[in-house]
Amino acid sequence: MKLATFNMESYGGDRYEVAALKPRLAALRPRIEELEADILCLQEVNAQKVKAAPQRQFLALDLLLAGTAYETFHRVASERAPGKGPGDKHNLVILSRYPISNHESIFQLRAHAPLWQPTTADPGYDAPEEVTFERPILKAQIDLGAPKPLHLFVVHLRAPIAAMIRGGKTAARTWKSTAAWAEGYQLSVLKQSSQALELRLAVEDLFDRDEKAQIILTGDFNATGETGTLRLLRADPDDTASPEWAHRRLFQIDASLPISKRQTVLHKGKGQALDHILASVTLTDRTRDVRVFNTGLPDEVFDAGDEDYAGSYHAAMRAEFDL
Repeated sequence: MKLATFNMESYGGDRYEVAALKPRLAALRPRIEELEADILCLQEVNAQKVKAAPQRQFLALDLLLAGTAYETFHRVASERAPGKGPGDKHNLVILSRYPISNHESIFQLRAHAPLWQPTTADPGYDAPEEVTFERPILKAQIDLGAPKPLHLFVVHLRAPIAAMIRGGKTAARTWKSTAAWAEGYQLSVLKQSSQALELRLAVEDLFDRDEKAQIILTGDFNATGETGTLRLLRADPDDTASPEWAHRRLFQIDASLPISKRQTVLHKGKGQALDHILASVTLTDRTRDVRVFNTGLPDEVFDAGDEDYAGSYHAAMRAEFDL
């Protein structure tokens, strides 16, 4: 079974315009076809407005998949809120050759939202406010034709870029003070870690029901393997200091690659591994291969001015499991 993840860099406009999509189709279709995935997990898939339709639809994605093997795959997508359908941007999509038994969009179901009250806000906050994350986590249960299903989580965690503080920026959108920027940065980190905690608690629920559950977490984590976010999700015995829970750890599959081969983003000439595949021990023991398709990856800063570039600044990643 080949499972791949790919951040498509805001694919599709607000409206469905075929002519505008042609450069992106030419750039992205070969990228997804070369993956030859049985399960393809996508991030940053935009949904289009359709006249008189109650919800947005993935018309641009339909066009991209037309004529590929993925066209006939089972498909599920995240929702902006339960029953509200996809959002305009940053949707998560799973395409699977295997049947998808059920799926859900996870927001703030298990972890209590932390309280936060900045000191630099203008006007100030009268009381602490809850820090919730804006993007959902997409969870699916997939029938692999084996005794146990695959529990798959697809994520796009918030980037650690300073979030807006009320009154914290000038009219030119620059920060009024380093203190305001620092509190904005703290807020973004809180949002990312809160989403990671929600994800880890969802994994714990599965292990509570089945200690040998087959679990994969994948997507754009906006975090490298050394960060607290990935450590929280992995729950390595070296961090928990509890060997009796070692069977609940998640292994970062891509960490087996040399750093140069697992970089998924180039930022100002520096390669970063921000996209990952984490798996439970039941699947880690069956991993045959992992690959990042980062040959010729452009720099998201230095190459951003190239108006002719229509691809993604993220590299796709694929892992193969012997089931």
